[in-house]
Amino acid sequence: MEKTLIQKSKTGERAQEITARIVLNGMLRELGNGKFYQGVPKYDLLTAQALEKSKHSLHMRFEMKKSGIFLFAPISYRSETTFHEYGFPIWAVDHNNNETFEVHSEELIEMIYIEFCDTFTEEGLDCFTQRIKSSVRNLQITSEAISERQQPISYSFLESEQILPAGHNLHPFTKSRMGFSEEEQKLYAPEFENGFQLDYFLIHKDCISEQSLPGISAKEIFATLASVPEEYYFDNIADYYIVPCHPWEAQYLMSTEEYPEMIGSGQVIHIGKLGKEFYATSSIRTLYSPQFNWMLKFSLHVLMTGSVRTNSLKDLRRGYASSVWWNERKTLFEKNFPDFKLLSEPSTLSVFFKEENIDSFNILVRENPFSSHDKVLLLARLCQDETTDDQNFTTGFFKNLAETLQTSPEQAVLTWFKRYTQLLLPPLNALFKEFGMAPEVHQQNLLIQLNDELFPQTIYVRDGQGYLLKESYKEKYKKAIEECPEIEDLFIRDERLLDIISHHLLVSNFAALTSSLGKTGLIEEQKLIHILYDEFSSLHQSEPSDLTDYALHQRYWAVKSNLQSAILDVDGGINASSISYAKVPNLLHRHFFSQQLIHPQGKEVFFKRYFPKEDVTISMRPIDLENDLEMLHEWFNREHAVKIWQMNWPIDELETYYRLMLPSDEAHSYIIASNDEPNCNIEVYWACRDIVGDYYEVLPTDYGTHQFIAPTDPKKKYVSPSTQSMVDYVFAQPEVGKMVGEGSVDSLASMMNKAHVGFKVDKVIEMPHKKANLNFCYREWYWEKFPQNKNIQITTNITKNE
Repeated sequence: MEKTLIQKSKTGERAQEITARIVLNGMLRELGNGKFYQGVPKYDLLTAQALEKSKHSLHMRFEMKKSGIFLFAPISYRSETTFHEYGFPIWAVDHNNNETFEVHSEELIEMIYIEFCDTFTEEGLDCFTQRIKSSVRNLQITSEAISERQQPISYSFLESEQILPAGHNLHPFTKSRMGFSEEEQKLYAPEFENGFQLDYFLIHKDCISEQSLPGISAKEIFATLASVPEEYYFDNIADYYIVPCHPWEAQYLMSTEEYPEMIGSGQVIHIGKLGKEFYATSSIRTLYSPQFNWMLKFSLHVLMTGSVRTNSLKDLRRGYASSVWWNERKTLFEKNFPDFKLLSEPSTLSVFFKEENIDSFNILVRENPFSSHDKVLLLARLCQDETTDDQNFTTGFFKNLAETLQTSPEQAVLTWFKRYTQLLLPPLNALFKEFGMAPEVHQQNLLIQLNDELFPQTIYVRDGQGYLLKESYKEKYKKAIEECPEIEDLFIRDERLLDIISHHLLVSNFAALTSSLGKTGLIEEQKLIHILYDEFSSLHQSEPSDLTDYALHQRYWAVKSNLQSAILDVDGGINASSISYAKVPNLLHRHFFSQQLIHPQGKEVFFKRYFPKEDVTISMRPIDLENDLEMLHEWFNREHAVKIWQMNWPIDELETYYRLMLPSDEAHSYIIASNDEPNCNIEVYWACRDIVGDYYEVLPTDYGTHQFIAPTDPKKKYVSPSTQSMVDYVFAQPEVGKMVGEGSVDSLASMMNKAHVGFKVDKVIEMPHKKANLNFCYREWYWEKFPQNKNIQITTNITKNE
C-alpha cells in the first residue's frame, strides 16, 4: 500500500510538471516573452532573493506584462528547439510590490490565462482551469496504468499507440477527455490496454449515405465484423445495414432526445455488443484489431484536447475525396517511393433520420496494414516523457539499437535519424512539388515500420482528412473535381498550407524529435540539426520546391497557437481557419550558429595579436560579469558614451541586460585590452536573431558587431588595432558569411572606423531606438584593405606581422 501511495504521489507530481512544461513552452512560442537568465544577480536584490533558493544556474525569465511580474522557471534541459525541460518550483519576482513568491500550479495557470486575454472573465478562467485540471488528473491515472504494465517491450503497433504517457505535447490539454468518467477511461482509453466489443445497430438503407471506392463496400466490411443474431431476422432484413458504433457513443446516443423516435420508427434497431474485440489507439476513437484489415474511426462526443471528437460530414467528404484523389496517383508514386505510404480512408458511412445527420453513426474506414507481428513506432512515442522511475523509452530504444548494430549509442542515433529523414523528406517534397499535396505529418500521424535491426524501413502517414492540396493546383485538378466535387474541400490557400506544413513537419515532427533525442544525453542536438540541414539542402539542390525553400530560408517557422486557442476556447476541429499561427526561429539556421562567437567557453584571454606600427598587443576575452560589471557601468556613464550608446542605466538594469544576453543565442560580449589594459567592449551578435534582421534580407551566416572604445585620449584608444582584431576574430569563424553593422548616423567616427576596415553603407534605416547606417563587409573587402591579415591565426600566442 505504501509503495502504491508513493507511486501515485510521484505520478501526480510528474503530471503537474508535464503540464507546466507544455504551457510554459507554449507561451514561449506564442508570446515570445521568455528569455534565458544566467546566474544570481548581485545588484537586483529581489531577484537574488528568489534565485538563491534555486538549484539551477539557468532560468527562463518570462515577462508577465499584464500581471506586472517576472516568472523565473529553472531550466533542467536546454533545447536548441522550443521544447525545453523545466525544474521546479517556479518563482515570481514582483518589483512593484517588492516581493517574491513561489508560484503554484493554479497561480501559474491564472497568470498565463491573464497574459493571453484581452478581456478577463471569471467564466473563461474557470473553464480553462477545469480543463487543465481534468488533463492533469488523466495524466496521473494513465501514467499509473502505464507504470504498472508488466509486458516486455515488443515495438508492436498497438503497444506504440497505447504507451504515450505525456499525450499531445504541443497542447495544454494534453490528456483532456472530458466526457469520460474515470471508470470509462479504464474501459476505453488506450493506456489501460483493454479490448472491448463494438455496439451494433441495424439501420435501414434509406437512412444511410455511403461513399466508397469501387470494389469496396462499407456494408460488406461491417458484415464481416459480426453476424446478425437470429432473433433479429425479419422479412426485409436485406434492406438493413449492420452498423457498428463505439460502445461509449452508443450510450451517449441512447441518452439523446431523438433516440426514442429513431427506435420507434423501426428504421434503427439496437442489437448490442457483438463480435471481435477492438482496441483504442492513441486517438481513442480510432479502433484497431490485429485480425481485421480495416481500422474504424468513430465519433465520440468527448472533449479531447481542443475539440469534441465527432466525425462531421465534412470530415467524411474529405476522407473519401482524398482516397479518390490518391487512388489515381498511388501506383505511380509508390513505384518511385516504395517505402512511403499514405493510408487511405476509402469508405465512409453516415446516417440520417428525418433528413438530419446523426453524427454518432458517422464512420471513416481506414486501411490497416499492421499485423501483431510488425514492429511499428508511432513518432509521438519517441517524443514522449516517461512518467515512472524506469529508463526513458527513447533512451532504451537507441541503446538497444546500438547493441544490435554493435556501435556507440551516439552513432546509432545519428544513423537512425539520417535514415528517417531520407525516408520522409524526398516523398513529401515530391508530393508537394508534383501534386501540390501536403499530408499532416505531425508526430501523432506518422508511423515508422522497423526492420529486424530496429531501423526505419517504411513510413506510414494517416488521417486522410488532412491530405491537403495547394489552392494554386485547383485548375490542374479541374477534371477530378468535376468527377468528385468533394475534392474541392481539400484545397488550402498556398501560404496557409506552408504554415500548416511548418507546424506539422518542421515543429511537431523534426523539432520535437530533435529535442527528445537530445534529452536522452546520447547525442547533441546540433549534430542532428546538421544532418537535417544537409538533407534539406541536398533535396533543394536536386528537387527545389516551395517546401524546401521555406524550410531552409524562412527566418521564422510557423507554429499553431494551441495555447491561445485553448485559452480563447477556439475549436479548431469545427473551424480550422480560426486557428492562428505564431513564429519560432528557423531551427535549420542553427547549422550556421557559431558556438565560438555567441557561446565562448571560459573567461580567459583566447586571442592576442601584436601591432608593430602602434607597438601594442591587443588581447580579447569573453566578459567576466562578476568582475567586469562595475567597469562597464562606469564606461557607459562616460560623457561620450551616453549620447551614442544610451546604456547609462542603473547598475542593476545593466546587470540584468548582461544576465539575459550572455546565455542567449543572440549575442555575446567581449573585453578588448591594449597592452593588458581593458579599453574596449565589443558585442558580437547573430543577425538573424537580432532586430537588425527586420531591415534587410538577413542570412543565417550574417554576424554583426557593436564596438565601444572607452578612452577618449587618442594615445590610448588604439582604434584600428582593436577593430582589426575584432574583424579578424569574427571572420576566423567558418560559419560567418559577411559582417553587418548598424551604427548610429550621429556617430560619424564609428562609420569612418568601419569604412577604414572595409565596411560599406547599404542604406539608412529607421530603428526604434536610432536612425542607423546599415553596412556590410565581406572577407574580400576587409582583406583588400589589409592583405597582410588574410592569414592571421586566432591563437593565444602573440602574432607578429612583418
